[in-house]
Amino acid sequence: MGIGNLLLVPEADYNLLGRDLIIEMGINIEVVNAEIKIKLCPLRVEDEEKINSEVWYTPDSVGRLNIPPFSVIIKDPETPIRVKHYPISPEGKNGLKPEIERLLSKGLLESCMSPFNTPILPIKKADGSYRLVHDLREINKRTVARFPVVANPYTLLSRLGPEKQYYSVIDLKDAFWACPLDEKSRDYFAFEWEDPFTHRRQQLRWTVLPQGFTESPNLFGQALEQILQEYQTGEGVTLIQYVDDLLIAGEAEDKVRAESIRLLNFLSAKGLKVSKAKLQFVEEEVKYLGHYLRKGEKKIDPERVKEILSIPPPKSKKQIRQLLSLMGYCRQWIENYSTKVKFLYEKLSQGGLVKWDEKDDKHLKALRHDLVNAPVLSLPDLKRPFYLL
Repeated sequence: MGIGNLLLVPEADYNLLGRDLIIEMGINIEVVNAEIKIKLCPLRVEDEEKINSEVWYTPDSVGRLNIPPFSVIIKDPETPIRVKHYPISPEGKNGLKPEIERLLSKGLLESCMSPFNTPILPIKKADGSYRLVHDLREINKRTVARFPVVANPYTLLSRLGPEKQYYSVIDLKDAFWACPLDEKSRDYFAFEWEDPFTHRRQQLRWTVLPQGFTESPNLFGQALEQILQEYQTGEGVTLIQYVDDLLIAGEAEDKVRAESIRLLNFLSAKGLKVSKAKLQFVEEEVKYLGHYLRKGEKKIDPERVKEILSIPPPKSKKQIRQLLSLMGYCRQWIENYSTKVKFLYEKLSQGGLVKWDEKDDKHLKALRHDLVNAPVLSLPDLKRPFYLL
């Protein structure tokens, strides 16, 4: 089975692997602590032949859900939100140009004349290309948010019993962009763009749910949940959804393999795209929602621990909230968590500047020690009785 075109140049001093071939082969290149890690797609040839190739994300493809467009409610819409655009370097503009043109050609962006305007940023990625980031913080502040129907990760993972031995994790690519945005709501998401070559200035707006919008995870998550109601898993297999991350777990390898293939084809039929590079396919250990799952057990992600350990003692209430947000994700691994972080909450309730002393250092050091020595937790066996102590 052919994957892509390959040019052999015997005289070349270096082996060059093109971006198109990397995507086609599902190669994931990660740089961790100056160490390059290359992960190949775990799919077998016979597995891939059973999967509709349209499900895989490529730069030339976009997902499209056949659902009613979402509308957005803004407080005081008669008063437009106008934030001056940030200065963008010539390098940043040149880097954004192909991405802007791609989004326009796929219908994800369109020209407009809107009273609203918020800034954009070019973010350089590891491969040298640029990602478009739209700063929607002011829009988010004025958005009338719906009640967030997003499950708690701890509750979701409690559905996995110790009998689950094999897992697949499916990462939906650019999932929010698969959701259409009502035309009356599009003006809220406008930004200014200047072409670096023609110097033509124009306003563009999103036709789909934008990334960075406060409502996008909730709206997409509910849409996908309704779609998945049409999907019935086989016996002995569990399907878990958290926004755009899907997990399949089961006792038997062959059942998890068959279910994973069936789900990928279902997602393709619905118009969604999957990242082949991030696919974890029928493995005994997977990473899901910041946890490592293996044979009925879960352990904390070492990278998350490393991130927390690298944070210096907080000097402001904002930094305390950021620390608590990260620590809260690890609370299951810290015995008497509420008691041990009480000193941080007390500082939030105090007026004036944050005061940090040796006693606080001692408390923070104890929390870090608990994280470094975090135990491996067993997933609950819901078939057995529970006792409250």
